[in-house]
Amino acid sequence: MGDAISDLAQHFLDKIKVMVVKDIEREDIEFVCKTLNCRPIASLDHFVAENLVSADLAEEVPSGTNKFVKIMGIQNPGKTVSVVLRGSNKLVLEEVDRSLHDALCVVRCLVRNRRLIAGGGAPEIEMALQLANYAQTLVGVDAYCFRAFAEALEVIPSTLAENAGLNPISTVTELRNRHAQAAPGVHFSDHTVNGNREIHPQD
Repeated sequence: MGDAISDLAQHFLDKIKVMVVKDIEREDIEFVCKTLNCRPIASLDHFVAENLVSADLAEEVPSGTNKFVKIMGIQNPGKTVSVVLRGSNKLVLEEVDRSLHDALCVVRCLVRNRRLIAGGGAPEIEMALQLANYAQTLVGVDAYCFRAFAEALEVIPSTLAENAGLNPISTVTELRNRHAQAAPGVHFSDHTVNGNREIHPQD
């Protein structure tokens, strides 16, 4: 929208105390309209009441070296949320942005499909145990394939334990032994093997 309003038009709008925001990215227009609960207008013929919205206050607020426009008291606001991310450099901001995006995707998937499984390597150990037990009922090459796949699944809890500073061998062994009694996983906050359904975030 940078070139949508000429300098002459902006001059006359400024004289009648009309605030103009020019630096809106095209991909942000849909979000702004959804937030204000209005419709984008490309022609003067569309300046009608049902396409417009009123607010109590619209002001430019400084934030560090940047500025953003804050609109307060929207008459009929939409159901949107703006999150302002801050960081010491671009790399930190990109990492925070990715982490926030991943968290939102988890919430979205949980809303669409309300199913949870225990984390901390619990599902991988359970599948490994079931496959290993099934491999004992087979003979020949099939038994080797199922046993190898079961061992491959144990790499995930082993890696989780190693990244948390635990002994991967003893941790996976304890997981395997205790999994027959419950559905525990690796609890990284206190470096123990516990039932993650009660004390640990779910996957």
